[in-house]
This record gives sequence, C-alpha cells and structure tokens, in this order.
Amino acid sequence: MIHTQTTTEHLPGLVGQIDSPVQPGLPFALRLPCGLLSQRDILAGRYFLARCSNAIGVERNRDWSIFLRRALFVCDRQPQDQHDCWRLYLPSGPDPGVQWLAQRLPAELLNLLGPFGNGFSLQPDTRNLLVLVDWADDPAWFWQLFSVYEQMLDRGGRVTLLLRATDEQVVARLLPLPPLQVEIRTAADETAWQAQLAQTVGWADQICAGIPARRYQQLLRTIQDARFHINENFAQVLVRADLLCGVGACLVCTVPTARGRVTRACIHGPVFDLMTLVD
Repeated sequence: MIHTQTTTEHLPGLVGQIDSPVQPGLPFALRLPCGLLSQRDILAGRYFLARCSNAIGVERNRDWSIFLRRALFVCDRQPQDQHDCWRLYLPSGPDPGVQWLAQRLPAELLNLLGPFGNGFSLQPDTRNLLVLVDWADDPAWFWQLFSVYEQMLDRGGRVTLLLRATDEQVVARLLPLPPLQVEIRTAADETAWQAQLAQTVGWADQICAGIPARRYQQLLRTIQDARFHINENFAQVLVRADLLCGVGACLVCTVPTARGRVTRACIHGPVFDLMTLVD
C-alpha cells in the first residue's frame, strides 16, 4: 500500500510558519499574511482553528484521534514588513490534538482557519478598564485576555487587572508579564476576591472578564450593588465552550443564556454581554 503525505500548502485555509518554540500552556509565535484583521480590531476573544495533522487520504486509516481542529486564541499581533507576527495560546492537557501541536518545531508550517469569533469590544467612552482573570480556575484566561491591555493603553486609558491565583509562586511569575502601566491586584482566596471585586467595579467604565460560569451571577449582583445603571456591554465575559467548526454547524459550542435559552458561542461569541448570560 502506498501512503501519501502533503504539506499544509495543499490544504484549504491559511498557512502560518511557526516562529518560536511551542509549549502547552504558553503562547507561541506564528507568521501569518498581513491584513487578516484591521489595526483597530480588538484581538482578545478571537481565535483560529488549527489542523492537528499533516496526514491525508489513506493515512487517516491509521489515526482518527486528532482529525478535529483545535482552537488557538489570539494573545497578540505585531505587524511586520512582509507578514504579521501573531502569538497564539496553546492550551495544556492530555488532548491528542494539543499534544500533536506541542511537538511542532520552529519553521514548520501550520494550517489554520480564521480568525473566528466575536471578541471583546471597547466602548468609545471607556477610560478605566477592569480586567478580571480567574487563573486558579483556568490559566488560559490570563493569556486569552492579554491583548486587551495594550489596546486600552494605546487609547490613553487605564487598566486594572484583578487576578485570582492561590499559588504565590504563580503570582510572582505572572506579575512582570503585563505592561508596566497595568495596575495588578491579586486575590489568594474567595474572601479577598469578593472584597477586591466590590472595591473596583464602582469606578470601572467597563469590565472584561475571564471567569467560570458559576461566578456570573455573583459578578452581576456586585455590579448592581455598586451602580445605579448597567449599560449594554458594560461587563463582557469570555465563555468557555468547545469550538470545533467555527460556523455554528456542529452545535457543540452551545452555551446557556438568560431565561433558559441557548446560543452558539462560535458565531455569537465566545465573548458575551454578561446580561445576556444571566438575569
């Protein structure tokens, strides 16, 4: 039997060249064509779908475990003369597709579809941005919201990051990573988290959050206690969902919303107004 193999240039979608070591739980650099998004687009909350194999045709008969694409969220983008340098976050875990991606080397090619998703949107009058990240629940949120810092600071605004992390060594490692202008507050336990939240939501012009669904109702109550009125998109949340097709066809990305409804995160999200998710 003859087995055929192809490079990613023969596959539909974008071809990116890996430009740094690839490690699970960290961003890696990837060269992509210029102009995929405008310079004004918010990158946080946007993602690509990466092909996790070079095999085609009869080679698929030997391994069907990694045929689905995996979502890689955008952390940053730096325009270059001939290309744009993107940083994409590779999650960690035993998933076979992630493990295949983690074995890629610099200069290898990666086939992508995207960018997909509705990301965070900064309102025109936002000057004080509060970013909520529950690292203790999922470290991915720290990186998936990372690009919103620079884009807020470029507008002359202020950014405060409230970070929930229970490990002091983790906190020490994360503190130098955001831009120096970002004010960072940390919470090591639930009591500290709630106290810091109550102190910060009152002066924020907008909130961008990476928190688990069990915290949505608490966040909404805290905002309601601190403010007379909540404008549309005042608090935006990046939901956790399985993102496989990017076009809403497979329905595995459905998430519950207020009043018992559901919606598809890959086309209507994965960033939602908090009041869309809870009453």
